[in-house]
Amino acid sequence: MEPEDAVAPGRAPAPAPYPAHWEADVLLRDGSTMRIRPILPSDADALQAFHEAQSEESTYFRFFAPLRTLPPKDLRRLVTVDHADRVALVMLSGDRIVAVGRYDRVDAGTAEVAFNVSDVHQGRGLGSVLLEHLAAAARERGIDRFVADTLPANARMIRVFSDAGYDVRQRYEDGVISLEFRIDPTQRSLDVVASREQRTDAASMRALLAPAGILVVAGTEEDGQANLAQRIAANLAARTDVTCVGSPLRAVAAEHGHPWLPDLDAAPTATLAYAATAPEAMLGLLPRLAAVGVRGVVVLGSGFDREGAPTQAELVAAAREGGLRIVGPRSYGLVLRPVDAGPDGAGPDGAVEGDAGRDDPVVATVNATLADPGPPPGPVALFSQSAALSAQLLAATAASGIGVATYVSAGHRADVSGNDLLQYASDLPDVRAVGMYLESLGNPRKFARVAGRVSSRVPVVAVVGASQREEGGLGRAALQEAMLAAGVLVAPTMPAMIDAVALLAATPLPRGSRVAVLGSSAALVGLAAGQLTGVDADPVLASYDARGGAPAVAAAVELLAAREWDVALVIHVDLLGERDPAILRELTGLTRTGRPVLAVVPGLHGWTPELAVTDVAAPAPPAEPLGTRQPVVPSYPSVEEAVAALTLALRYATWRRQDPGSLVEPEGVDLRRAREIVEETLREHPEGSDLASEPTREFLAALGITMLPSYRVHSTRQAVTLAREIGWPVAVRSIDPVLRRRDIGGVRLDITRPLELVDALRTVRLRQGGSGPVELQAMAPLGVACVVRGWDDAVVGPVVSFGLAGDATELLEDATYALPPLRSGDVHRLVRGIRAAPRLLSRLADRLESEPDLEPLEDVIARVAEAIEAIPQLRALELTPALATEEGILVLSARVSVAPQIRPDGGRRALRPAVR
Repeated sequence: MEPEDAVAPGRAPAPAPYPAHWEADVLLRDGSTMRIRPILPSDADALQAFHEAQSEESTYFRFFAPLRTLPPKDLRRLVTVDHADRVALVMLSGDRIVAVGRYDRVDAGTAEVAFNVSDVHQGRGLGSVLLEHLAAAARERGIDRFVADTLPANARMIRVFSDAGYDVRQRYEDGVISLEFRIDPTQRSLDVVASREQRTDAASMRALLAPAGILVVAGTEEDGQANLAQRIAANLAARTDVTCVGSPLRAVAAEHGHPWLPDLDAAPTATLAYAATAPEAMLGLLPRLAAVGVRGVVVLGSGFDREGAPTQAELVAAAREGGLRIVGPRSYGLVLRPVDAGPDGAGPDGAVEGDAGRDDPVVATVNATLADPGPPPGPVALFSQSAALSAQLLAATAASGIGVATYVSAGHRADVSGNDLLQYASDLPDVRAVGMYLESLGNPRKFARVAGRVSSRVPVVAVVGASQREEGGLGRAALQEAMLAAGVLVAPTMPAMIDAVALLAATPLPRGSRVAVLGSSAALVGLAAGQLTGVDADPVLASYDARGGAPAVAAAVELLAAREWDVALVIHVDLLGERDPAILRELTGLTRTGRPVLAVVPGLHGWTPELAVTDVAAPAPPAEPLGTRQPVVPSYPSVEEAVAALTLALRYATWRRQDPGSLVEPEGVDLRRAREIVEETLREHPEGSDLASEPTREFLAALGITMLPSYRVHSTRQAVTLAREIGWPVAVRSIDPVLRRRDIGGVRLDITRPLELVDALRTVRLRQGGSGPVELQAMAPLGVACVVRGWDDAVVGPVVSFGLAGDATELLEDATYALPPLRSGDVHRLVRGIRAAPRLLSRLADRLESEPDLEPLEDVIARVAEAIEAIPQLRALELTPALATEEGILVLSARVSVAPQIRPDGGRRALRPAVR
């Protein structure tokens, strides 16, 4: 029910500029796209048309009255909002409004919410995604609670709220159900969003990667791109549902038995299209493809963003208007699965005979890339941005004998990204590892969220290109740590990534770090043991005399199998360069223990028939996270390459054993007051600013963080008078954060007399140029100085970091990083993961004269993370230092920086904006 011009009592409406960052393209339950944006006065006719198309029941549920037409006054009110106290979002299919969600503030932190979804689009998930975006907008405006009145018969609307993961309280009175719920993210609401996001993303990709019908469309010979379409059509010879369109494809269609059409007028229904046309023709082609059921288009050519050509942003906008996904431009193609090989596995015709020793079927795939030949079917999902490197990736994968379950070459990645591949592959039962080449992370927050979910089931190994490393505030080490926190393994090179995938896709996970090394000579075993020193492994060493042949190897394998270890590295070198199949067969016998085995055998690399596990009668291993028995012993050309792959496998196994914990929700955080302080500062400094001393202290207090008061003094007399008032001893420090270190004279501590204070003032002033004010503060109790930072990174978004104050953090870059929202496992890792953690623990024990308690530090990190995540105008929050004392955490100095620019809420479901 719509409240009459409702605003918060006692406050006038506060019109805000049009919030363009609330605009978003979204995926629906069936994988199609729609657009959400704030309502505009110009939407009056579209809103009236939407209203008049609704059924009497829907209209009555919405307005509690039979309104067949909206009166002009009500229509003007509904389309005229202030984007602050009165907010409305519309969902568009093309230019038609198909859903409306709005809220009206009723007090400082509460708003009444209402929805209306088109009858013909109900059941597609419009209401749930609209609620996510409306709640994100409300939180940004300082609202933390929604209320709604609905009729008991409107069960669908009640479910929209309860199914979103909110704790909904209901009250029945006078024939109306009143609902009330907080909209702060909770563990349950975040899990709901993640699950829905995975389903919608996977549905959109299924139409591309397991298509029901394929169109290959070429422009003209003059386009210079027809050869790309011709190669795709030739490689799709195994598919019987391919139709070629365009004169350049007539000959190749006849050669490979595909139907051919001169244009799209009589094209059959298909869900996937390959297009190789001039950029100028592409925008007109998209709606015609959508009209025959196409859901995804692989753009093979390039040329967008050139002078006179459409931009990639225009390409994506046109595609999303038609409900399409775009792969490319400059895509190298896809590896396709059968149409019935979805999350539930292969259909009756979707599997081929498994590899030797495998218990799971290998889904038959079709090479729809520009590579010839393509990779064989197998258990690995691959993703690559670069078209040029796609050729290298597929060739190296095929040379390693590793089969591919599905593959996406995103090219210039205007739309479909690595996140989409992860979402699709995450539930495929035949995928046992994912390999990715990433030039950059288009949506790093979503990548961390999605990768964390996927990595909990299968390993993800990524190579991060130079462009990502050069952008934003995170360096390579910090980015690698943030990715590892999500379970993603970062390989230094593409060959190293393939090596790691070969191991992780073939073997069960190590249960610990005990590495057995079995070699054909003591020298080789010693060499491997030396390489293992850097992988936190506990070696178990054994050797055999290769001159004894297969019997000697069998005896050594039997002895080693009886010992305690978690993963075995076997090294066999024949001095004459000959490989005895019997010896290799005996070495694979170690897999009968159910523990992972890898090998170094000169001349063998990857998955090779010589090291296939052919003993099908071997007992299955104990239950493992990755399921089936090892089909092959992956081999590497050198010990160094084997150990590099093993290092990543051990790292991943350790991550899998860790408990991620639950969402951290610190008590006593007053986000409403914190937002008010930010808004007050931005009213005084519209361009953005650092908070002054007192607002900084108040801001931290709203977060539940205690800051020791500091005072800026301009004269010696003022300093002495103030020191007497606050009590000796005192501390003096420079106002320049860079100089606030004792070792360079910017800080003086334990000042107990006026003469000492005069000397300290002179010293600190000299360090900052000889003049200006300095800060004076009461001397803090003994403790350990730590640095806690949160900031809005230009690429990654909200980030938090932790380290010890001084050289450890500033010079040695010994800090840990995580991306909010944090779980309890994240804050444990942040504090305990720094290299100086033993020093921190010992200093805490010495200074506090008790067992070190890290919970207060973890609590402060959680509060900083919540602020940087929940307040989009907050650009930086730095506690430098936060002192761990016997009484708790005391902040001595802090910086709070705010800016008017607002980033979109990272917790809502939304497609990445088009890449320009």
